[in-house]
Amino acid sequence: MTTAAVALIAATLAAQPPAREMRAPQTDQTIDVTKGARLVVDNFAGEVVIRTWDRNSLRVQARHRERAKVNITPSPSTVTVRSTSGAVGSVDYEITAPAWMAMRIGGTYNFITVEGAQSEVVAETTRGDIVIKGGTGTITAKSIQGQVVVEGARGRITASSVNEGIRITDASGDITAETNNGDIRLTNVKSANVEVTTINGHIIYDGPPADRGRYRFATHNGNIVAYVPDTANVTFVVRTYNGSFQSAIPMSGPPRDEVRQGRRLTYTLGNGSAEMEMESFGGSIRVRRPGTAPAAGTKDKGKQ
Repeated sequence: MTTAAVALIAATLAAQPPAREMRAPQTDQTIDVTKGARLVVDNFAGEVVIRTWDRNSLRVQARHRERAKVNITPSPSTVTVRSTSGAVGSVDYEITAPAWMAMRIGGTYNFITVEGAQSEVVAETTRGDIVIKGGTGTITAKSIQGQVVVEGARGRITASSVNEGIRITDASGDITAETNNGDIRLTNVKSANVEVTTINGHIIYDGPPADRGRYRFATHNGNIVAYVPDTANVTFVVRTYNGSFQSAIPMSGPPRDEVRQGRRLTYTLGNGSAEMEMESFGGSIRVRRPGTAPAAGTKDKGKQ
């Protein structure tokens, strides 16, 4: 595909955000699938929406230009869905897959939604939002120019963006979240291993620390807020260069006014079993009780 064609697609998608068309799909095909097979969707531009059901069959509906053709290639281990087109244009998919089916969705100008999956989910796009509801095992969601939302996932979760925020809700398991220009919010999560990094954004974490858990939060130009119950057992390792540290929960440690110019200080709550390391160069660090109002300047600026 020529550079001019790619630029035309980018301009069209930027001017008109993807919307669900009401016209009948040009492709509507259902095939039986072998238990354990993986779904692979390769879509250069458009929208991919995947929902699940309890049948061992895969239904693919697609809206596209007349000259485009959607190819569904099954094998005992993989079912591949991709389109071929002699003209510039996007393809919008609505796919219904077995809940047990592992999925890998990729593309360049893609908006991806997966709902109800009960297996591994991998979603990657260059430009577009990713929303994953469900998933177990390995959950991977990566976008460069798009927001990433993960809800109700269980397992090892990796979420990353470059120029948008990340939101992870009602999830459990190891969590890694990273973005350059956006806030990261983790709400109602249960994890013993969390690593969160952003350069230009706030970090908000709300979840009970597990005994002997490890939590690492770092931002360059943002604040960090951790909602922690009084009954938690946590050692807080705090460092900020141009901010302050405040805690609404009594804990042992040096005076708070000693947190300055990047000095590494340690505070203990309970027996200190878990370790929560929080570092911000240009922002402040707050520890608050669950259910209290957000601290000033830490409201999530990302899309809701």
